[in-house]
Amino acid sequence: MKFGGRCAYCGCELGEKWHADHVKPVIRFNGNMLHQERDDISNMVPACHPCNLHKHCSSLEDYRRIISDGRREFLASGKGKALVRMGLVEMKSDPVVFWFEKYQEGATA
Repeated sequence: MKFGGRCAYCGCELGEKWHADHVKPVIRFNGNMLHQERDDISNMVPACHPCNLHKHCSSLEDYRRIISDGRREFLASGKGKALVRMGLVEMKSDPVVFWFEKYQEGATA
């Protein structure tokens, strides 16, 4: 399987059940599909259920921004601040890099 059997976004190991995500999203509504030309295997990557649902119909850059914004919102929350203070969570300001951007065929994870 593509990307060493891991989710293209978070890198978790995929089991038997996984989603084929459209990297460039298609939008389905009322039995119709926008951007039908994108509904092609070359535009699909394996994704875990949570990442595919979280990405929804976002572009890669929008999804990257959603994750970064969520990280900031978590750190600003009372729960996030408490977990960081207790040393239970480490907040990194590293840029969001998806698994498929780091993965190299043949390299070990």
